Amino acid sequence: MSELNDLPGSAVEPSAVEPHDAPWPDDTVSTGDAAVDLTLERLADIHSVAVAEHSVIYSEVHDSLLAALNADER
Repeated sequence: MSELNDLPGSAVEPSAVEPHDAPWPDDTVSTGDAAVDLTLERLADIHSVAVAEHSVIYSEVHDSLLAALNADER
């Protein structure tokens, strides 16, 4: 299967790829909303989760943020 981003001449040199154990940025900022902050904390460790599971986590985060937005409208 050809990947959409596998275009001729666009190959990334192996030395330019970050190593698997590259440090993960710690740039979490409080939003001031406890429900939103708790939800966003789920993303802090996503780098340690198998890529195949990312979509499930993103869906859960999306649903939780949507619920927080809907609760805020009441």
